Amino acid sequence: MSMDGRCAVVTGAGSGLGRAIARRLAADGARVVVAGDKEGPLARTVELIEGDGGAAVAVRCDVTREEDVAALASRAVERFGRLDVLVNNAGMEFAKRVEDTTVAEWDRLMDVNLKGVFLCAKHALPAMRDGGGGVIVNVASELALVGSEAVAAYSASKAGVLQLTRALAVDHAGDGVRVNTLSPGVILTDLLQTALDSTGDADKRRREFEERTLLGRLGTPEEAAEAALFLASDRSSYMTGANLVLDGGWTAH
Repeated sequence: MSMDGRCAVVTGAGSGLGRAIARRLAADGARVVVAGDKEGPLARTVELIEGDGGAAVAVRCDVTREEDVAALASRAVERFGRLDVLVNNAGMEFAKRVEDTTVAEWDRLMDVNLKGVFLCAKHALPAMRDGGGGVIVNVASELALVGSEAVAAYSASKAGVLQLTRALAVDHAGDGVRVNTLSPGVILTDLLQTALDSTGDADKRRREFEERTLLGRLGTPEEAAEAALFLASDRSSYMTGANLVLDGGWTAH
């Protein structure tokens, strides 16, 4: 398996895309450090990975706090002897236009979605350099590429992730570190289903999303995890500074 012997850190791994990515990396042979801000969901992710025969450890981490992130990187090296892959998946979103968004809401979202990527990269890079190289996969969004209603702060944060990815790729190619972005479209996670249910007509809202895609359906966490594995592994060995869009064709028209 292509990830045998490698250590991968996945943030936001307590549910949804993060959990699916962590499980897929583990299934391909990686030893995975699952990070997030809630112990119970992280423990469940570890349980699932170990149940499939993989190796994982949970580390509670608030990606907006530098001391937490530094401890996360240290824990990965302490537990598995190295740090080869970082998947920056932790994120948050809310549906508001700019004039309805408070400064506190803006700051919190930017802290999680953009500052968190910066901090995790900052503290993973020395361990990767010491190990002879590595891979960083930053999870952005199709909304970094196209406009949509009531997602101004989220879209701005994810556009920032795209450009931070390119800058990291330029700065660290000489260290043997590749840095790419995965930009998912509408993926049917439990969190999305909850959001759909909250609209009062989940089926109608889901159909609206499906009709925006060329493929006529929503993506699955497993499909996103396959794309993340591709970027994290040597299968993408000639890619850095790139953005892989997984959106069913949403941004093609």
